[in-house]
Amino acid sequence: MRDEDTGGGQCRRRAQSCGRGQGQREEEPDGGGGIGVQGRGRGKGGERGGGRGGRGRGGNRAEGSERGRGQGRGGEGRGGQGRGGQGRGGQSRGGEGWGGERRGGDPPQGRRLGYKTLEELSGKEPSEVAITLSSNPALHALLEEPAMRQDLVQLLCLVLSKAFRSRTDRGTLQHLARLVKDSGFLRTVLPHYLAGMASESNPVRREQYPQHLDNTLALLSEVLSIFPASSVQAASLLLALLQASINSLRASGVNVGPQMDGKVENLQGLVKHLQERSREGTLRSDRDTYALLPTGGDDPGGEEQQDFRNLPIYPTPEEIHQDQRPFLRPNLTHQRYTNTHIYLDTHFRLLREDFVRPLREGIQRLLWSRLDKGGNNDQLRRNRFDDIRVYVDTRLMVPKCTQAGLAYIVQFDPQPLKFVRWQNSKRLLYGSLVCLSCDHFESFLFATVSDRDPSDLQRGQVQLIFSEESRHKLATIQTDQLFLMVETTAYFEAYRYVLEGLQEQEEDNLPFQRYIVECSPDVQPPAYLAESDTYNLSHIAAEDNVSMEPFHSLEPEAWPRIEELGLDESQMRALQLALTKELAIIQGPPGTGKTYVGLKIAQALLTNQELWRNIDDNAPMLVVCYTNHALDQFLEGIHKFLPDGIVRVGGRSNSEILKRFTLRELTRSHDFRRKLPSHLRFAYSEIYRTLHEEETEIESQGVKLECSLKGVLREHFLLYYISERHWDSLHSPPNHDGFVSYSEKKPCVMMEWLGLGSTVFQQRATHDANKNEEEAEDTEEDDLLEIAEEAELSEAERIIDDNYGHRGGRDGKKNGGNQETIRVVQDLMLAMNLEDVEIQAEQSNEGWE
Repeated sequence: MRDEDTGGGQCRRRAQSCGRGQGQREEEPDGGGGIGVQGRGRGKGGERGGGRGGRGRGGNRAEGSERGRGQGRGGEGRGGQGRGGQGRGGQSRGGEGWGGERRGGDPPQGRRLGYKTLEELSGKEPSEVAITLSSNPALHALLEEPAMRQDLVQLLCLVLSKAFRSRTDRGTLQHLARLVKDSGFLRTVLPHYLAGMASESNPVRREQYPQHLDNTLALLSEVLSIFPASSVQAASLLLALLQASINSLRASGVNVGPQMDGKVENLQGLVKHLQERSREGTLRSDRDTYALLPTGGDDPGGEEQQDFRNLPIYPTPEEIHQDQRPFLRPNLTHQRYTNTHIYLDTHFRLLREDFVRPLREGIQRLLWSRLDKGGNNDQLRRNRFDDIRVYVDTRLMVPKCTQAGLAYIVQFDPQPLKFVRWQNSKRLLYGSLVCLSCDHFESFLFATVSDRDPSDLQRGQVQLIFSEESRHKLATIQTDQLFLMVETTAYFEAYRYVLEGLQEQEEDNLPFQRYIVECSPDVQPPAYLAESDTYNLSHIAAEDNVSMEPFHSLEPEAWPRIEELGLDESQMRALQLALTKELAIIQGPPGTGKTYVGLKIAQALLTNQELWRNIDDNAPMLVVCYTNHALDQFLEGIHKFLPDGIVRVGGRSNSEILKRFTLRELTRSHDFRRKLPSHLRFAYSEIYRTLHEEETEIESQGVKLECSLKGVLREHFLLYYISERHWDSLHSPPNHDGFVSYSEKKPCVMMEWLGLGSTVFQQRATHDANKNEEEAEDTEEDDLLEIAEEAELSEAERIIDDNYGHRGGRDGKKNGGNQETIRVVQDLMLAMNLEDVEIQAEQSNEGWE
């Protein structure tokens, strides 16, 4: 029997359907094989990788069946070969073709993390340590080792604590903390190590313990601050053991500094607070954050308020329904702040209220309007609200893997918006915040628009990415649930990253704290001028003064004359201020030469880099502009004296000069990866491979889910979800007056069961036609932009990373191939496609083969 006779999958099929014949066995050692049993009875599963045999009309249980009366039921192996085929026309997981990725086998291994590798990492920069550890799959295996040498425990704590000192992407640190807090290292190995300190007899090792304890405290502090809810129990045990070890070491004469007591006391206070909240039921999840620094300060009337670091970025149902004003501190413009915490708290609350207020007031007016109209959705379709836009009958369709993360295609009723010109509309722009609720906003889900296509919006479809907390709620929601969706007019993404940055800002490391918090009018010179303040400004001198001698910039009388630099008096003061002060603000009306002076300042700094850069500090100069056009203009000015070394970050650059400096072009260059440091090359490869595997799996399942919503599924794709009794009943031939009837052609079982097997259907979109005609008044769309397709231009201003096209994956090229895949798979999965204008119910499975 040939493979193609049994359809999908690459598992071998050897058993044949014999109706009610003699039982036979034939074993198949490969994954997905198992043991097939013919005749009555169920097949025995093999080893891991074995599976269920097929089920024939005569009670067969075999690994597939011949075409004929028997309907084979595919094997279900989970070994190295993945799942076997699903009988005739069934799916294949692990086989060739569009069946999905191979799921079995050993996990991929990165570079081994042994003692020597960790020792080398301990001498690297914190950012390099963090990236190397987080991208190496071997870290998970190391953290799960049941036992570990004492010196390896100490070295691992040192390396991990150093990684958490890095100022790298927060996602990297969260990934590391997640690996540590769920590991056997934190819950078994580390407690055993701390408990053994008291019995240490080697005096040299005892003297080294205080430093190791400090590393352990630093590691525990970071894990607890990132994942407070799920790590508080392990942290409580470790702190008890750590305190006992400190007491034991001091009793044996080891000098443990008093600063260690302060760190332990601080962590114990946080653990106690978390445990109290856990008992009260107010410790919701790890998505709550907790400050390790005391709020402190004299703040009359504000001390009882919740720490701003614990406030969620997204609004809560309680504050949406509240009547009283939220607690807000005034922005102090003519006096200093009490402390840095109050400064950060003030600006966090004011900025958050700036985007929450329109959403809160809009939802409240919507609820009042709904109450007045008796809860009628038809009235909501016609009503307009100032602060929100309303979309009715919204439901989730299918998930989709994108460069920004897991997204969902969402369908809303487009009928009330049929006169909207989506190319020009401000509705559902990239980055806009939407809120979905099915219970009058007693609870809701938050998401942001991750892609908009005017043609899709015309049909009522938009792509959303849900917030982390909302993604957890999605698992409890029925797939056919209808939502009311509202969109706020505020651009959420502009607020979100600033709010997250304020919450993560360390209070003792706030830049320019002396000036913006303490309001000191005495601006100091930059620290690097204390070592050397000799500038050479010959590169920015007027054309006839190119031989200008270097001078000491902190000596006002040593500066060159105005005429030699080609500046006027105010421009000269601006140049001196920028080069000799660590904070400078230059402002003036248009046409006064701000851009001209700014380029002179940039050239002076870039041609005197030896003053502010050293071998260990490769920090670049950052240029930030309000618009893309202004940035292009300024960078083109820099390019005149700096032909290389520019990286243009951001979307939509119209400059041909800067084209080769965009992230898109730089990462496409043939030597991009070759020039990366070794740890970044390795991290790039590992992360790319992992992302590719997960993306392939998500897309595979997403395409199947999307196709399943478009029509009547073939029975083979329902195989794992139908009970044995129902499966047998489904495949029983029709019975008319006691006679069993058979057709010459093999019918599509599901279509025959639905009574559609011999009928031609034509889809007519007549539902609510008369109602739609009555509502077809010429409504004028709000907030139209004047220029055709200006919505796309406005959207492009919001996209920061131009390395990937936001539509359809890398560079926007993926969408076409994905649509072709969907067409192929739906032909395989569907017996009837309801999207076709005319649908002919298939009478056989010829097309499936």
